[in-house]
Amino acid sequence: MTAGAPTRITALLLDIDDTLLDTRSAMRRAAARCIAQVWPEAGERAEELGVRYHADPGGFFGGYTRGELTFAAMRESRLQEVATHGGLAWEAGSFAGFEQGWPDAFRTGTRAFDDVAGLLGRARADGLLVGALTNSSTEFTTLKLDVVGLSEAFTAIATTDTLGYGKPDARAFWRACELLGSSPEQTMYVGDDLAVDAQAAVAAGLHGVWLDRRGEWAGRDDGDVGVPVVTPLDDVSWRA
Repeated sequence: MTAGAPTRITALLLDIDDTLLDTRSAMRRAAARCIAQVWPEAGERAEELGVRYHADPGGFFGGYTRGELTFAAMRESRLQEVATHGGLAWEAGSFAGFEQGWPDAFRTGTRAFDDVAGLLGRARADGLLVGALTNSSTEFTTLKLDVVGLSEAFTAIATTDTLGYGKPDARAFWRACELLGSSPEQTMYVGDDLAVDAQAAVAAGLHGVWLDRRGEWAGRDDGDVGVPVVTPLDDVSWRA
């Protein structure tokens, strides 16, 4: 299925996590490794707890994107919830130990999806401005992009900690466009979360595209979600 736009697109904004990078897998592996380092007694449960850390059943990441928690407080609360669930003793140095091991653990397991290079190459060839808007932090976004060799791929990168708010807040999209030097009505936004990325982008006046990497919408009609749906990034098109 090809995603098109009715007006001339001059800029492409991209989500990063699970759109460009397989962050889900990387976070699960990194969290499991760091949990095992801080709590050796977790044993084989570390993998299960790493999955729970990524899933964030306490909704702390949402609190961060709304400006209710700092990035560090969000991560500490997330880890504390996992420790409580797993019956692991929480000590003064638990979070510090987890964070100390995180960069190396995450760096080892992260990768860009195979369709990313092609999309970026097409965008550059067509003269589009290319930027990123992510709900992650500047520090961790820098780490991720450095690991996969995409540090120089974007004209502008907007993160929640630099903006003070995150998606789906329309201000995040508007400010990202401003940083990129584009107008919302001529900017396409592509992300893997239907509500937070694609539909929120449309509500903010951009051309939102849902990247359905997990096949949640396979075979169904785009009209049911109000945005174009693509499976690989190869299907994203900004040409009218």
